[in-house]
Amino acid sequence: MIQGLQRAMLNAYDNYKRATEDIEKNVEKISSGSRIPNFSDDSVDSASVVRMTNKIAALEQANRNVKNSQDLLLTADTGIAQVRSIVERLKEIGIQSANDTITNEERVILSAEYDQLIEEVDFVVSTTKYNGIELLDGTFMNKTVAIGINDDPNEQVQLSLGDASASVLGDQVDDGDGITAIIDTDIDDGSNAAGAVEILDMALEDLTAQQAYIGASIRRFDFTITNLEGMILRTENNKNSLTALDEAKEITDMSINQIKQQTALAMMAQAQSLSQTIFQLLQNH
Repeated sequence: MIQGLQRAMLNAYDNYKRATEDIEKNVEKISSGSRIPNFSDDSVDSASVVRMTNKIAALEQANRNVKNSQDLLLTADTGIAQVRSIVERLKEIGIQSANDTITNEERVILSAEYDQLIEEVDFVVSTTKYNGIELLDGTFMNKTVAIGINDDPNEQVQLSLGDASASVLGDQVDDGDGITAIIDTDIDDGSNAAGAVEILDMALEDLTAQQAYIGASIRRFDFTITNLEGMILRTENNKNSLTALDEAKEITDMSINQIKQQTALAMMAQAQSLSQTIFQLLQNH
């Protein structure tokens, strides 16, 4: 009989131990809100979760890359737009100066403004920067933007920005007069002013082409950002589907395990009480 009680007590203790361990797992899952708080709970799904977590981090970085590049392009576009406004004003002055009805005094005044605006073009170019990077001086060429998570040319975009300096805008083959860009122009007389207007027209064409390229790149990045954010959301949903916890079921399981634990404790107490009673009876005899 004593041996039977000992076995009963051991079985009750094993049941108590298993129920306690199950309760600890229930509490850990409920407190973490995850079905697999530990890798050992489900190694296959845990490995998938790790891969998805790494993928989400990579996609978020790619998204930041694109947004930063878009900000860079917006900065460049602001600079180009300012240079274009200046060149448009230079053209107005050139057309006005090409008119022989203005006096020399008026042309001197126009020339002073013209020369100042030429200098302003280079000032805008020199101060148009993103994170310390020169954007409009011709050095921003073939810069790579990683728009994906793989080392794949199809997931990279090359960006190049033209030179908007006064020494380059309107650049053309020297026809013998030494004038190839807007920095070489002047409006000291009607003939020079007419030649300046021609160079300024070419400069405006250059600037328009640059703005078109920047605008197209910005628009492309809008779609890239939308796509990356969609990929991040889908991956997060897939990850959540693996880790999602059925809290109602887990709470129910914990209640059942608590009942098992309490029952096992009661059985151990009963077995111990019976054992003590038997020992007392044996001692009396």
